[in-house]
Amino acid sequence: MTSATRLDVNAEVAAICAALEARRDPAYEQGMRRTVPSQQPAHATRVPDIRKTASAWRKAHRDVVVDETFALCDALWATGWREERLVAIDLVRASKATREAVDWQRLAGWSRDIDNWELVDQLTDVTGRLLVLDWSLLRSTRALESSENPWQRRLGLVTLIVAFMKGGVLREELTAMTERLAKDSHPLVRRAVVWAPDRLRKDHLDG
Repeated sequence: MTSATRLDVNAEVAAICAALEARRDPAYEQGMRRTVPSQQPAHATRVPDIRKTASAWRKAHRDVVVDETFALCDALWATGWREERLVAIDLVRASKATREAVDWQRLAGWSRDIDNWELVDQLTDVTGRLLVLDWSLLRSTRALESSENPWQRRLGLVTLIVAFMKGGVLREELTAMTERLAKDSHPLVRRAVVWAPDRLRKDHLDG
């Protein structure tokens, strides 16, 4: 999935990790852990500072080709750290070229070891946009619904929510999935189920 790259991926990962650590805020950690329960390691860096880190990297590497960016993103994801994974997502969704070039299998692979709603919901900003562009991915989205992993089930549902919000598409599919997951065993899947009808009602009222 990752092609050969001229980028020194290990050096870039080390630099990004150092930048994230430098921006950590110890006062943020307790609230972060309470809001986003997770077993993953974290620097306790706030989301705006994570995005600044990603933005700084992009500005310094404007000539990096898409495949090189994906190689870096895979390596960042493999660290297992919260902030590095959020940078990976941000680098994918940062440009039209990366959003449209990333393949579903890469994102689905990332989703297998997610253990919290924050990463799921950030990832759906990419998967939802992909689904708007390519409705053939609906089959893969539906497959997530039957996963034993509750975070993948949430990923499937919120992907449809994002597709509906960004593209106004797949209303019937979204409605059907919310009905099927209404009694899901995981509370944060059920919370997304409640969220989906809110979006549908808002769209109806706005129309």
